[in-house]
Amino acid sequence: MRRFVLLTLIGCGCLMLGTMLWAAASGGEATFHSLKCYICHKPDRRSAGPSLPEIAKAYGGQQQLVQYLQGESAPLIDLGKHKVMERQLEKTKEISAAERQDLANYILSFGEK
Repeated sequence: MRRFVLLTLIGCGCLMLGTMLWAAASGGEATFHSLKCYICHKPDRRSAGPSLPEIAKAYGGQQQLVQYLQGESAPLIDLGKHKVMERQLEKTKEISAAERQDLANYILSFGEK
C-alpha cells in the first residue's frame, strides 16, 4: 500500500511539473497570438515590423524587452513605426507582469535558433 501511495504521489508531482512547464512554454506564444502581434512580426521574415529574430537580437536581454513592453523605454529598433506600436503597447501594459515576461521569453527564444 505504501508503495502505491508513493508512486501515486510521484506521478502526480511529475504531472503537475509537466503541466507547469507546458504552461510556461506556451504562455508567451498564446499571448503573442491573443494580442495579434503576429500580424506585423513574423518568425521567419520582416513584414510590417521587424521579424522575431531581429527583435531578439536587438534586445538580447529579457529585462530590456519587458521594459519596452511596459512602455518604460524607447524602442531599440527604430523603423519609424513607433506611433503604430504605441497602440499595441497600451495592450501589453494591461496584461499581467507574468504574461509580459512570458511574451518576452517567447520573442527572445527566436534569437536562440
